[in-house]
Amino acid sequence: MQRKALSVAIAAALSVAAGSASAALTYTSADTAVVNISGSSATNTQLKSWAANVLCSSDAITLTNDTNNFAVVCTPNASAITLPAGKTHVAVIKNSQGGSGNGIGPIANQTTVSFMNVFGTPTAGVYPVVNAIPDIGFSDEEPAVLIAAGATTGNASKVKANPLNVVTFGVPVTLSLRNALQQAQFGAGCVGSETEACMPSLSKQQLSSIFAGTLTDWTQLGLPSHVAADGTTDNNIYIARRVYSSGTQTGSRAFFLNDPCATSSGVQGFVAGDISTGDPTANQANYPETVTQADACNNTSNFYTTTWGVRVFEGSGSGNVEACVSNHERNGRWAISINSLEFPAVSSDTFENFAIGGGADQLSKLNNKDFQRHIRIDGYAPTTYNVATGHYGNWVEASLNVSSSVPLSASATALFNSMKTGFNSPAVLSGLNNGFNTSALLQLSDATAQAGILAPANSRTTAPANPATKAATYATPVAYFTHNSNTCQPPLQRWSTGTSN
Repeated sequence: MQRKALSVAIAAALSVAAGSASAALTYTSADTAVVNISGSSATNTQLKSWAANVLCSSDAITLTNDTNNFAVVCTPNASAITLPAGKTHVAVIKNSQGGSGNGIGPIANQTTVSFMNVFGTPTAGVYPVVNAIPDIGFSDEEPAVLIAAGATTGNASKVKANPLNVVTFGVPVTLSLRNALQQAQFGAGCVGSETEACMPSLSKQQLSSIFAGTLTDWTQLGLPSHVAADGTTDNNIYIARRVYSSGTQTGSRAFFLNDPCATSSGVQGFVAGDISTGDPTANQANYPETVTQADACNNTSNFYTTTWGVRVFEGSGSGNVEACVSNHERNGRWAISINSLEFPAVSSDTFENFAIGGGADQLSKLNNKDFQRHIRIDGYAPTTYNVATGHYGNWVEASLNVSSSVPLSASATALFNSMKTGFNSPAVLSGLNNGFNTSALLQLSDATAQAGILAPANSRTTAPANPATKAATYATPVAYFTHNSNTCQPPLQRWSTGTSN
């Protein structure tokens, strides 16, 4: 399938309403191969896109309970998977609550996670759930580093990790902050521009200081004093980060602060999340935040308030972080976050019910792309080309995890084999990347400046293009560098990029 056609198909597939069904698809528990997947939310958009447009035929439906729970049900393409006897449909069900830690711990410990019951009757568009041990787990990093980071518990030897893909993380900021940085760094002529030349940049050292909590005020970075939507001066650096069980969070801890990789004690850690006054929840990392109320940034009182009490938010999923940043922008606060490159959502994929100036808007939807943008790190944008050639460094090698002691079911084995052979195919990834946020978040006019997923350098036996070019990495997104499945290993060059890179 051509990339343009595939990206259009992806946009259509991701726009399916929550809890919707298709008259063209009738499936039952008897004829459907069910596979439950837990873990990383960074791969959610890729999983939806791959399932709907590679694994499935044209009858695929996407069912959604919330930003962390969805399912794709379809009649699969015979060339993509061989189902067990008697199975004619497949249901790929994902729970990304808690992030990558839940793509490892429940596998290692054989504990249950809640999954959508796609055979149940939805109530107000929400499907019932069932508890089950995940068949497959996704994690942004290898199990050993996530366990060492305290992101999950368990014995790493109980998990068999398989290379999945290269996942890139960026630092989206509120749109008004992006514009203020453009003014400060380039002058008025760049304010509002969506070109790469006008994309503002912060150094890795500045970002490390923000995320360690030693920089807390935007004026410390030379920006002018800022007035929020309520008319008060508010120069706080608001942060939307992930919970400790998140692979996004673990990868960013390693990249910015060398944590948990440093063997010496006293390494400054990532700034912890805040809890509003009066919040009865004692566990910051597991606060049950929601994207369907006005407290999407963990504020237990009015979102729009001069006594805003949460400077650092911990989101259970990427969508929760995305919601928080949009809420900050809509209420006039300057915020920065960490998220994977398919977030914020493209214009066809919206999230519901966020605060506007003091209350939940329960009936409308918004496009998060309208409220935030990525910035560069050390002068490099998080594009596929910059990641592939080693210029942009905030990326990890994700893992596809299964139990090393409990055999997979026939249905899970079929999907696992399909993923291993097709999930990181460069030809597939290029089309999927076109459906991510190149035009929504980066807003770059250069069509080859796409962002998204790459095939790991070690997944190939033949060298990618030499010299590496934007056009080549656009057509065949393959990394030239590798961590060798060890997040704490600084990237090592696997393939030649050419002297010009």
